[in-house]
Amino acid sequence: MKISSLLSPNNVRLWLLVVFVGLLALASYWVLEIIQSNKSGNGQEVRTRPDYWVENFNFVKMLPNGQNDYRIVGTKLVHYPADDHADVTLPVMTTRSERGVVKNIANQSENEVHLYEKVVVNRPKTDKSDRLQLNTEYLLAYPDKHTMETNLPVEILSGDTITTGVGMKANNETQQMEILADVYSIVPPRKEKKRQ
Repeated sequence: MKISSLLSPNNVRLWLLVVFVGLLALASYWVLEIIQSNKSGNGQEVRTRPDYWVENFNFVKMLPNGQNDYRIVGTKLVHYPADDHADVTLPVMTTRSERGVVKNIANQSENEVHLYEKVVVNRPKTDKSDRLQLNTEYLLAYPDKHTMETNLPVEILSGDTITTGVGMKANNETQQMEILADVYSIVPPRKEKKRQ
């Protein structure tokens, strides 16, 4: 077969038709792959590495009236996009209320604060209440709801009273705390006032 016969006007039209159909097939395959990849994972890979970090940060959530609701300060915050959580190194969380101030050690995750290892919650002494300190190894705090809970052992020091137990739920707004199991308290006798 001669090259001149392959390039005849009829054959050129046939070859152009074959090339066009081939390109159309490739384009439709490409569109199908894009559609299937969007259905299976929105076209994004799951990231396990952090997407950003902040050193020496100070996060403040404000109330509509312009006052602080709570504040989280730490030496380093690392954000993980896969499950949208952040790990905080050496954090301190401060929640303000009309009745006092609560300070925690925390790791933040959206509207929950997970507190791990040697968690200490302090409420300073006020005119109406004694100083309160809560010690535990894990605490789940909800800063927006002003509540916190744990299922692990707790130790509560209130004035001279020491209370221990397993599991606890507390509401900072109502100033109520419930210890769920194995409650044990040491309440010293009242100091009598000297009579004159």
